[in-house]
Amino acid sequence: MSIAKAAVFHGPGDLRLEAVAKPRCPAGGALVRLTGSMICGSDIKIAKGGHPAIAPPRVLGHEGCGVVEEIDIKAMDGACPGCAIGARVAIEPNIPCGHCPNCQRGRFHICIHSQSLSLHHDGTFAEYLAVPPRALAMGNLIPIGPDISDEQACLAEPLACVLNGQEPLAIRPGESVLVVGAGPIGILHAELALLSGASNVIVAETSPLRLERAKRFGYTHVVDCGAENLRDAVLAATGGRGADVAVVTAPAREPMEQAVNMLDFRGRLSLFSSLTKDSPAITIDSRAVHYKELRIFGASSSAVRHMKQAIAILRSGRIDASRIVTHRLPLSRLAQSIDLAAGREALKVFLDHDHA
Repeated sequence: MSIAKAAVFHGPGDLRLEAVAKPRCPAGGALVRLTGSMICGSDIKIAKGGHPAIAPPRVLGHEGCGVVEEIDIKAMDGACPGCAIGARVAIEPNIPCGHCPNCQRGRFHICIHSQSLSLHHDGTFAEYLAVPPRALAMGNLIPIGPDISDEQACLAEPLACVLNGQEPLAIRPGESVLVVGAGPIGILHAELALLSGASNVIVAETSPLRLERAKRFGYTHVVDCGAENLRDAVLAATGGRGADVAVVTAPAREPMEQAVNMLDFRGRLSLFSSLTKDSPAITIDSRAVHYKELRIFGASSSAVRHMKQAIAILRSGRIDASRIVTHRLPLSRLAQSIDLAAGREALKVFLDHDHA
């Protein structure tokens, strides 16, 4: 029996990097030798507090890339062109059913019967990933070729989620965009807003470390909303009009509730985070929504098409992954990597699987 390393979740606070049996290529699926992965905030939450969809033991992680080692060619049926043995691939972790009403409408990222890596299937904090047949059939392995780094390939998944979140916002050249939260997702939202032509990008944060880092990105305004009134700062930065778009990436009630009063007429608000399950409610100024004709959107997850868009953007260099991936460690130092990602010092932490 071949042995491989994997980060196995045994319960809240019990994540162990251990030797496991190397997974076999599933019938109708593929086996990928993982070369890199990244840590998401949801991975940290699961590692510390668990998740109702997970029945331990489970390998965590969902932002990864690697090389196809085995594949069931007969089962592919053309669903994954370019996924030959030896192909470098990025991995879309959300696996739709392809048949539910949302999938039939092309809304694969909100599939009613969605499965995902790290929740329903073993994930990417490992040397090998067994790709389920359904994932292969739905095109979740995305060939990336030689001209994109592992770090870029892993960053594609969070960027894909941001692309999905900004689709309904339809940011136009010359607009003002407020992003609340300067963590990795907030920075990706700000970078994508600039790419869409926003001329005034306002980033708000409370962490001194993240404020300093956001300033180095050169955004129009960086607001310390722990020290100054955010609404006043946004109105001052927009000539009293308010922002055209606001994206709240921080899981905090106050900015979610206040955001509608920081928007211009016909402004668009994205709630790109949520509160806890036991206290999810917020209070919104209905008069602001009604009289200013505001639009409010939620956003979660991504689909294969978003991943392909993200890969194209990262390959082009229009978003510089090297500025967002701030720490690089081997898989063997996963515990330290999670601590870094959980703190405010890091943006994205890349795990190098080839030097585990």
